[in-house]
Amino acid sequence: MKRRKGLLNNTLIFLLMLAFLGCEPEEQGPEDFYDHDNFTVSLSADRSMGKGQYSRRAESGDEVNVDVNIQSATPLTELAITKTINLTVDSTFGNNGTLLVNASGNALDYDFHYVADTTDVDQLVGFTFEATNAAGETEVSDLTLAVTLSPRDNLPRKRWALTSILHVNNNNEEVIKECEKDNAMLLNADSTVVMDYGADTGAGDCVFDGFKVYDQWYLTEDEKQFVLVYHGLFDPTTTVESYEVKTLTTEELGIELTIDLTVLGLGIETFLYTYQATPR
Repeated sequence: MKRRKGLLNNTLIFLLMLAFLGCEPEEQGPEDFYDHDNFTVSLSADRSMGKGQYSRRAESGDEVNVDVNIQSATPLTELAITKTINLTVDSTFGNNGTLLVNASGNALDYDFHYVADTTDVDQLVGFTFEATNAAGETEVSDLTLAVTLSPRDNLPRKRWALTSILHVNNNNEEVIKECEKDNAMLLNADSTVVMDYGADTGAGDCVFDGFKVYDQWYLTEDEKQFVLVYHGLFDPTTTVESYEVKTLTTEELGIELTIDLTVLGLGIETFLYTYQATPR
């Protein structure tokens, strides 16, 4: 009899535990808590660890667009956006580091636009979005912006060593001359260009090195054309050479030139020039 009573007690305890576990509320994630806040600042960016923490990646020259959505039970009065670099306020942004946006009502949708600069590259760039309501309450969200150097902005920062010349029409035959293997371009930020012909120059296959005086370089806005402007050493006539961009990274520049060689008894010939980035 005692044994039966013990079994009944154990069964009753087990059933009570199951009932308790079955009634336990579902686990809430961060989003569940945010949904119930009466004052929120959310950004259209990647979520990071922690409430109100966001991140975004960009290259220098990219326009960063972020939708800022603010909800408050008490009418809003202001949105303050502050930029920092390495945790120090960047006084060049907005008015001495802060951009103020007027707000009213219980909700605000604000389109934030920022063009990543070369000064942001490899720095800890942050934007603090601080909303204030009529009750004097504030709510903050932070955006961390990771900026890397774009291939375009990288061009003036490197010495571009010529590594290959392929004759495209002739089954991509390699036609770089021995004396051209130490050639390089220096593309200056002011659009001037210096052709470095190296030590092996002015003789043999490279006897005419320097007969073209290069005046300017530029990359078209769509990055499809790389242009070199030059004049002759003994002829001031300006010539514009337009290359089709085949490869453009921070490590390699591949540009293709099509020229008319019919006056030399040849045809329309295409050559692909490949340059590798080296320290300037």
